[in-house]
Amino acid sequence: MTHAPDMPSVWVVIVNFNSYGDTADCLESLAASTYPDLAVALVDNGSSDGSGIGLKKRFPQVEHIRSEDNAGFAGGANLGIRAALDAGAQFICLLNNDTLVEAGFIEPLVERAVATPDAGIVGGKILYADTPDIIWFAGGRIDRRRGFTSHRGQDVPDASAFNKPRYVDYVTGCLFLVRAGLFEDMGLLDESLFMYAEELEFCLRARRAGYRCFYEPRSVIRHRVSRSMGAAYRPVYYYYLTRNLLEVYRGHLGVSRFSITVFRLGWHLVVYQSYMMLRAHRTAAAPFIAALWLGLVDFMAVKLGRCRHEWLEISGGRS
Repeated sequence: MTHAPDMPSVWVVIVNFNSYGDTADCLESLAASTYPDLAVALVDNGSSDGSGIGLKKRFPQVEHIRSEDNAGFAGGANLGIRAALDAGAQFICLLNNDTLVEAGFIEPLVERAVATPDAGIVGGKILYADTPDIIWFAGGRIDRRRGFTSHRGQDVPDASAFNKPRYVDYVTGCLFLVRAGLFEDMGLLDESLFMYAEELEFCLRARRAGYRCFYEPRSVIRHRVSRSMGAAYRPVYYYYLTRNLLEVYRGHLGVSRFSITVFRLGWHLVVYQSYMMLRAHRTAAAPFIAALWLGLVDFMAVKLGRCRHEWLEISGGRS
């Protein structure tokens, strides 16, 4: 790691779980980074396929952290965040392991954070890896009436309209630069969520503390995710997202699990989505619809943490 006294120090935190190929490609792209004071922490999150050992041998310059158990994305990321804080990092950047970065992707994020004091969290433009002219994320939006979150510009060709820096409702954890002081003041990611929506919860927490989220389009990375929803996600994704969105909104709105607000959000997140899935996919939608309802049931029963329904973990598609 090189040091430049005039540039804030940045640690990039990546979580690996049984994914040697994607993680290795991500680290290779990071090796070309032009940022002068950059360290990388790779958290092996209880991998059982030997990928953590292989990555440690191939990338000895990276800070390797091993968790014996799969602690979920939030738990794994927190291990890396703690290491970065202990090392005195000024900024910490969470990065998905299935991404490929441009050499200069860090500089615009840091420049924006330094120039915009209330921007506690900064994200960039994320394009699909297989169709790099198509946007996956250009800022996050929250539909507070229905509970849905969405990516601005998703599945739309990249254009000048997405090149304007702006405040946004939230930033995706796929590329998530945070002032280290926020973690020190507010705590780390919420591990009770296990995975999905933890970055949304942190963004809402930061907003309550007086910080905002910012989209900086000069920072560009590519994400290896399918544009086909059916191919990209397994039922367990819908389980976690349903349960966790309801939990996040309930917590930040300060309402009961049995409130009218939660009922309204549950109607849109579960009933409406079930109808739309059934209409579009017929019987093939059955495991996905079951996942939505199980997410609702476990939310009501306050069953957080890792999913207890084993069949959801092994059915269909990719995670």
